[in-house]
Amino acid sequence: MEIELTTDEHLRALAALEAVVGDKDEALAALAGDTGERPLPALLAAYGQHTLHRILIQAFGIDATTTYDETGRLVSEINSDPMARIVFVLTDALHNQAALAGHDPTAAKLIGRSLLLAIHAFTDADNDDALALLRALRSQVLQAD
Repeated sequence: MEIELTTDEHLRALAALEAVVGDKDEALAALAGDTGERPLPALLAAYGQHTLHRILIQAFGIDATTTYDETGRLVSEINSDPMARIVFVLTDALHNQAALAGHDPTAAKLIGRSLLLAIHAFTDADNDDALALLRALRSQVLQAD
């Protein structure tokens, strides 16, 4: 199931992840405030699922040129891959944690850290690399808008 994220939600999630990387609790608390938007822990869980699924799709070679039959075969490979199944368990756990968190910035930080560690598992990005990756993702979102 794909979770839809608006451009603003993408940007808010990326700002929150940058605050987590920089250990900027005040910025994270401001982003987590109850403003009528999706609670930040839930947003980070959704953003994490979105991003990690995209990483898996890319890792398995699915792109716009992949045929319908080939996509089906590759999706079957993803679903049977132990690393991919761990990603599915992680995203489910993050959603469960977020469901109990409301707008708690501490929970958002914990979810953000878990998400960054999962991304790191695929990219080997350290904190400096993580900030560069987050800036690149922000640029990608802004270009698509």
